[in-house]
Amino acid sequence: MSEVATVATGWGVTFVIVTTYALWVVGRGKAIGRELGIGEQEELDLGSDSSTSANS
Repeated sequence: MSEVATVATGWGVTFVIVTTYALWVVGRGKAIGRELGIGEQEELDLGSDSSTSANS
């Protein structure tokens, strides 16, 4: 194998490892967020807005 092919293979393997790790970190973060209830989006019921008073 030539030196260029060796370097290209090294960069390719490194890219795959870093990408896989990054995806794992994101997935783990989402799992922990779900477990702690962080980042959940509530469905808004437009019929009952509790932030405004009907008597104002």
